[in-house]
Amino acid sequence: MGSPIDSIPNFFPPTNILMISCLSEDPLYNNKSFLHQKYVVEGLSCEEIAAQIFSARTTVLKYLKIHGISVRETGTNQKRVRGLAYGQKIKERGRAEHKREQDAILKMRELRSKGFSYWKIADVLNTMKVPTKTRKGRWYAKTVQAILLKNE
Repeated sequence: MGSPIDSIPNFFPPTNILMISCLSEDPLYNNKSFLHQKYVVEGLSCEEIAAQIFSARTTVLKYLKIHGISVRETGTNQKRVRGLAYGQKIKERGRAEHKREQDAILKMRELRSKGFSYWKIADVLNTMKVPTKTRKGRWYAKTVQAILLKNE
């Protein structure tokens, strides 16, 4: 026979959340070392911290200031990924391989090794309706060349 918590309907918060809230006397935003770890060391935003502790972003921001933790300027994101290359994607605030784009790069290499020109490879990609990085526009020889040179 299960515990009384197991009998709670599914529309109620999951049991692990219920257990955490029952065990914690002081809210996590009131813990200076917790906020320092998440905001300064891990570089999470106020919104990300708030989502983890089931609180409001403004509450997290307020307690950062109360605890004397210096707040970053609005709009600055310390782990921002810029210049995302074809074949990569953002996953958990870092770079990861984009499977479909990696497959397209392999196809480009294969066609190039068979003697296809960059223009012909671009034409094949357009015919196959392979999306570009922006998911708009067409493939051009210069783009194919740049991708192949970068991924050698």
